[in-house]
Amino acid sequence: MKTLYVSDLDGTLLTPEKEISKASADILNHLIQKGLLFTVATARSPATACEILSNLKLKLPGILLNGAVLYDFQKKRFAGSAPMSYEAASKALAVYRQAGRMPFLYTLEDDEICVSYERFGHPAEERFCQERKVKAYKRFEQRELVLSPKDVPIYFTMMDKKTVVEPLYRKIQQIPELKAAFYHDNYEDVYFLEVFSSQASKSLAVLRLKKMLGAGRVVAFGDNGNDVDMLAAADVGCAVGNASPEAKAAADQIIGSNTEDGVAEYLRPLMDKM
Repeated sequence: MKTLYVSDLDGTLLTPEKEISKASADILNHLIQKGLLFTVATARSPATACEILSNLKLKLPGILLNGAVLYDFQKKRFAGSAPMSYEAASKALAVYRQAGRMPFLYTLEDDEICVSYERFGHPAEERFCQERKVKAYKRFEQRELVLSPKDVPIYFTMMDKKTVVEPLYRKIQQIPELKAAFYHDNYEDVYFLEVFSSQASKSLAVLRLKKMLGAGRVVAFGDNGNDVDMLAAADVGCAVGNASPEAKAAADQIIGSNTEDGVAEYLRPLMDKM
C-alpha cells in the first residue's frame, strides 16, 4: 500500500529561522530519491515557498495557500485551484468593509497570483508586503478592493491583534461557501485570518492528491490551527513537539519538535526499508 506523507512548513518542517535544516533536507532527499511520496501543505504561496524549499528535490505538487492551490514545483506552474465564487468572495469583502478592516485579496491571473490591498491595518501587514513584493511568482497592487465577475478570487489574508481578527473570523464562518483559518503566528505576536473556498482546505487538497497518486493512506505533520483538519483527516496525524494544544489534540501522536528535525527523524527509519 502506497503512503503519502504531507508536512506543514512553518513551525513543523521549518526551523525557527524559517529554513529546512541540512539534516532534514539530507534525510528527505534520500527518501524522495528512493520513491517516498512526500510533499508539503502550507499557507504560503509560491513566492516564498519555492525559495524556502530550494534544497528539497520535491517531485509531487505542493499544497499552497491552505489548499486553495496545488503547485508543481518542477514545472513552476499551478497544477489546480479551488477558487471562491464571485458571490461568496463579495460577501466576505462586505464583512471586512463593514468592520473597516480590509484584507489582502489574492486572485489568479494567467498563472500568476495578484495580491491587492487598500491599506495596511497593522505593521505586520506592511512587513508581510515588503518582504514579498520583490519576489517572483506574485505581484502586489494597491487599489480599492472591488471584485469583477471575471476575477478568480482564491484567498483573503490579514494579520492583527486577536481582538480585531476573531470577530471577523466569527462572521465569515457564517458564509456557507467559505472556510476560514484563525491562528497565532509562529514568529510574532499577531493572529492570522485566512479565508478560502469551502472546497479548499489542507485536508481536502491532501485527499485529492491521495486519489491522484493512488495512495492507500496518508501520514500528515503539523503544528498549528490551520493544520487541525489535515491532522484529523490523515490516517496518521503527527503533531510536532512545539505544536499548539489544538494541533496536539487533533493528532494521533506527538513527535520531535521543529528544532529537533522532528519530521525527518520520524521518517528516518524508512531509509532502511526503501
